[in-house]
Amino acid sequence: MSGNKCNLCRKCVGICRKTVGREAISYIDEDGNARVVFSPEKCIACGSCAFICDTGAVTMEDNGDERIITTPSGIMRFKMKKCTKCGDYWAPEKQVEFMAQQANLPLEMFDLCPDCRD
Repeated sequence: MSGNKCNLCRKCVGICRKTVGREAISYIDEDGNARVVFSPEKCIACGSCAFICDTGAVTMEDNGDERIITTPSGIMRFKMKKCTKCGDYWAPEKQVEFMAQQANLPLEMFDLCPDCRD
């Protein structure tokens, strides 16, 4: 598992909280046992943590209708949103729901992938 590569730099914690606006990743230090913990319930599968991870402890892969994020805490799987026009899977459903909520727009506004929007 990728967890043995984590150097506890906490870049993933910072990007999730400060840039993405979520708190899906926590740094915990209990009795000298420090670790980074990922919360699948709070994660929107944006992949920012995988992009910022210098050691490869966090990875992301899109596989058809699923995004797979492997972390020191385990493997998380997320359903991808399918474009209603071209049929391509283009973003995790949880991320699209978060974007719609943040933009205060109806979810239907995100039915098309970026390539199909005119």
